[in-house]
Amino acid sequence: MALALLLSLGASCASGITKTDLQPPEETVGSAVGGGVENGITSPDIASQQNGGEQTAETSETPPSQTPPLPTTTVSPTMPEAHSPSETSPITTEPSPSATGEPTAPATSAPIAEPTPSPSDQPPTPDGPNATPAPDDGPVVLTINGDGVIAETTWTLGQLHAMREGYREIIYSTTNNYPTFSHVEAHGISLTYLLRHAGITSSAASIRFISSDGYRAVLTYSQVFGTLYSYASHNSSGSSGASIVEPLLAWEYGGVGSTRLENLRSLFGQSGPMEVNTASFVSDLILIEVSTVSPGSWAAPSVSIADDSVVRVGTELELLHENRDSIRIYYTLDGSEPDYSSLVYNRSTSYFQPHLIAPVVLTESVTIKAFAAGLGRNPSPVVTFAYTVS
Repeated sequence: MALALLLSLGASCASGITKTDLQPPEETVGSAVGGGVENGITSPDIASQQNGGEQTAETSETPPSQTPPLPTTTVSPTMPEAHSPSETSPITTEPSPSATGEPTAPATSAPIAEPTPSPSDQPPTPDGPNATPAPDDGPVVLTINGDGVIAETTWTLGQLHAMREGYREIIYSTTNNYPTFSHVEAHGISLTYLLRHAGITSSAASIRFISSDGYRAVLTYSQVFGTLYSYASHNSSGSSGASIVEPLLAWEYGGVGSTRLENLRSLFGQSGPMEVNTASFVSDLILIEVSTVSPGSWAAPSVSIADDSVVRVGTELELLHENRDSIRIYYTLDGSEPDYSSLVYNRSTSYFQPHLIAPVVLTESVTIKAFAAGLGRNPSPVVTFAYTVS
């Protein structure tokens, strides 16, 4: 009986043991934040810019409030000696698709009516073909300095790549001095985003972009922070389909759909379809200097026949400028205010296609209004000339 009692007690204890299931803790997955894409262009042409020479810059509107600079390394790259021609010298370019001069709109009117902003997209994924590296302590690739920023900042390529909110992929329409009309695609960081992070101040007036070989392009504050466009249809017959685009500091560049990795390059949109923007595409960019010194304005155009003259039918009138190869002359014949969508007097330069610089033939009484605009200075005042045709 004792044996039976012990066996019964052991069975009862065994039946009281339970098994507990363990659940593994949940993992938290983070998401990358990216910028946007602004495009709508279809042509695969590439416009290239040969480094060499210098342009100058412009300003008009009040800059945004300053932003403290991000902490960076303090190594400064070694700069080659810059070779700057005089203000009146045109940029030296290749004999066809590369040219000079990017104008800025005068305060009189907008370049075009109500353009449509481009759509946005996500940046490359971390495991994609163009994977974004983490910030690193690699060599400094860019320095931003001058009296127009709070303090000098330096940037490695890894630090630029890591600024995901500033990442953009943009297709630009391009015009050079020949003129050749094309499109390029670029991937990189928004230049305005970067300059604000670098601590640009409200007194900034002009911004100089300098290449490793000494080439430089100088733009006014409004030529960098103003409203610029890319045109979906862009050729010698005309342009249409304007989209607002940001200026870019790109590490990937090329034809539409065929970009390649390269050193940093600056890129800008256009105020109007005939505005030359290729000279501002500074490749191998290593230095951005922000200045508070006013760039001044371009001189106004003049004419070959005195204002308020009586002339015969068929009289030829020339629009003149002392820096004609560095600027564009925009004009109207009906007395309306000119802007960047107006007629262009000098569609090419004297060293490319001088036959495209043709006089205006007066066949009836006219009131001409004109202004000059180009890379590096504020546009000239609008001037008026009236002629009576008898």
